[in-house]
Amino acid sequence: MKKQLLYVATTLSLCLMMGAVAMAQMTRQMTVTVPFDFYVGKTAVSAGTYTVYRTSTSTGDGFLLRDSSGQVKAAFSGQQVQSGKARSAARLEFRRYNDSYFLGRVWSAGSNIGRELQQSRFERDKAQGESRHLAQKNVAPEFVTVTTQ
Repeated sequence: MKKQLLYVATTLSLCLMMGAVAMAQMTRQMTVTVPFDFYVGKTAVSAGTYTVYRTSTSTGDGFLLRDSSGQVKAAFSGQQVQSGKARSAARLEFRRYNDSYFLGRVWSAGSNIGRELQQSRFERDKAQGESRHLAQKNVAPEFVTVTTQ
């Protein structure tokens, strides 16, 4: 009897662990086609199809951006942010200032928790443009969303 209970408990634990690993693998990466050139921090990235990989499933704050050939284009991290409701598709949000786009947030499918990249000094300088007028110190970006494939 003890042997059977131990067998059932072990089998059940193994199934639960495999399910958790499969779920982590599904949310560990997302593929997106970005139709415009953009920046990740101060790194310029061309328009194209990219895969965003989580570097850790436990903390979820580190990411790699790889192009379609697998080459790493950028590594970045972000702080946790929360939205009102979860959306079915994963998405990237960009901050746009005139013709310059900056990766701003990464959202996984089915979650209202995302990761926000801090605004870099390079982004702030781009947002202000060539005119350094005091009234333009806090330029508000337009947000552009690109959903995954």
